[in-house]
Amino acid sequence: MFCALVARSTVGHAQVLRDSAGVRLVTYPRSAKPRAAWSLSTEPLRELGTTDDPASEFAGVRGVVRLPDGGVAVANGASNEIRVFSRDGRFVRALGRAGNGPGEFRRITRLLRRGDTLVGVDGDSRAQVFEASGRLVRSLRPARRAGSRDPKRLGLGAGPTSYVLVTDGAPMAERERQVIFYTLTVADAAGDSLLPLVTMPGYRTSPINGTPAREQLAAEGVFVASDSSVCAGYSDRLMITCYGPTGGARLRISRDIASRAIREDERAIVRQAYLDANRDAPLAVRQQMATAVQAFPFASTAPAFSRLMLGPDGELWIGPFDPGFGLPGPAAPVVPTTPQTWSVFAPDGTWRAEVSLPRRFVPFEFGRDYVAGVTFDADDVERVVVWGLRR
Repeated sequence: MFCALVARSTVGHAQVLRDSAGVRLVTYPRSAKPRAAWSLSTEPLRELGTTDDPASEFAGVRGVVRLPDGGVAVANGASNEIRVFSRDGRFVRALGRAGNGPGEFRRITRLLRRGDTLVGVDGDSRAQVFEASGRLVRSLRPARRAGSRDPKRLGLGAGPTSYVLVTDGAPMAERERQVIFYTLTVADAAGDSLLPLVTMPGYRTSPINGTPAREQLAAEGVFVASDSSVCAGYSDRLMITCYGPTGGARLRISRDIASRAIREDERAIVRQAYLDANRDAPLAVRQQMATAVQAFPFASTAPAFSRLMLGPDGELWIGPFDPGFGLPGPAAPVVPTTPQTWSVFAPDGTWRAEVSLPRRFVPFEFGRDYVAGVTFDADDVERVVVWGLRR
């Protein structure tokens, strides 16, 4: 739909427009720079995993959040539980366990927080809501929407609602190339009603021997959601639209960046990740995968970004293209081997800062004065780290 531009101004290097629908359009040329360069503390504020306490032995970490009292909660994938630690690093309690019942997880995939309430999400989009005391408040059933598949609970909405990303339809074998769409929905507490908010291209497929296969290292739809904001973009370019809780667009940030070709070493990371993910499979399966990875369809141009996260007061954090992000198999071989530079934008689209994160570190939460995540040491052992953030 065409919207006439009704206002124009400039802020720093950005051109700022407002269209007739009231959407603020902030565009940065390739020459633009952020207002500041933020940095991390020289030493971590908190580091877990350096003692012999079994509770501090982590594997397959899927989420890290800092609690209001300074403690830390960790979603540990290997044990399918949330581990809570005090501000001095002492283990306090474990929440949840492996299983299909209330308070249990089938392959925990995400950790969300609202105040001191913790929400663990598993691969079936089930969610377990715990109070700070450890009491199970409620168990949210898998969210389903007719005609869609692969529901993923991304964030908490207003009250008991949550945001669920679904894939619309399925690839059709007779099509040469296809675009599969994602829809972000709002689910009620029961998971029975999913109200669509935003739909955009999700990913592309190409046929391999008549079977549609997802293109690797290609642009895709990337979403992030909280109770106050939803942001999304298709990563073929750096253009992110942020929406209000009910789905109305309010801000669009665009930044011109140079494109580059996918490198062979990045293709190798993908192939090896799929081989590693199947290393315990029967020999016949491993042999089939060894043949399949050689036929994987790859994009020719690298995406503009890989991750979106929301920080305090609605700050938008945009992570660079990371060829290892989201791949199957053990995490250690695909974590970034070089420092990663993230860009931070204010709720009005101002490019506040860039921040360089250490190599072999994966962030899970950006706070006002900290960054929490997991790091991998030289032996690929996972440690939970909270860095101080100098603004």
